[in-house]
Amino acid sequence: MTDPLFSEYKDAETMAESLAARISGGLKKAIELRGQAGLIVSGGSTPLALFDCLAQTDIPWDKVTITLADERVVDDVHADSNARLVRSRLLQAYAGDAHFISLLDHNLPPDDRLADTQKRLRAFPWPSVFTVLGMGNDGHTASLFPGADDLAKALDMKTLDRARVLSPRPLPVEAPYQRITLTLPTLLESSHILLMIKGSDKRHTYEAALSGSSIADMPVRAILHQNQVPVETHWAP
Repeated sequence: MTDPLFSEYKDAETMAESLAARISGGLKKAIELRGQAGLIVSGGSTPLALFDCLAQTDIPWDKVTITLADERVVDDVHADSNARLVRSRLLQAYAGDAHFISLLDHNLPPDDRLADTQKRLRAFPWPSVFTVLGMGNDGHTASLFPGADDLAKALDMKTLDRARVLSPRPLPVEAPYQRITLTLPTLLESSHILLMIKGSDKRHTYEAALSGSSIADMPVRAILHQNQVPVETHWAP
């Protein structure tokens, strides 16, 4: 096992521009080869500049399907909805032609939501060309939180489920919601994983994740310490 390729940028804008060129080029090449392409993205503030850059990039977006690595269990017009974020910042301009698969139908009864998510994800063109992930200072990625209910099931490489419902313990103060997250084998069903992080605190967390081995303590290690999919880490101060 080798450490992920680590790229450092002078600022977040430069990182976003570089990754937008990389992602759009990869999507375009996949479309030429396969006739379609899939992109998995994450919410939060880190990818916003990337979304803005991608939206302004002219590629055949009508051949691209986008979905999320995870979602908060909130209405899709809620300020903390990842789907709302993608629609408002990524599915604009040129990228407005892309197909989007949200992970949650808030109008369904809670017991029916996960089965609906599994059904939705069948329409995604697996494997994804790129999966863009972030990381919290507690070592979570997607919504694979340390101490979360059903974390072990979401990390199980033998699971046939593409998604799981998880409840972080404790609930994050900034976003105190139950989550739907792609499972580890689903996240790894990708040609490339790009981990985007910003700030000195995230760099310290990343270094701690690399140096340790307990996935339960820092679930991002399940992404970093595997050889199935190449992982690149992109960091800006």
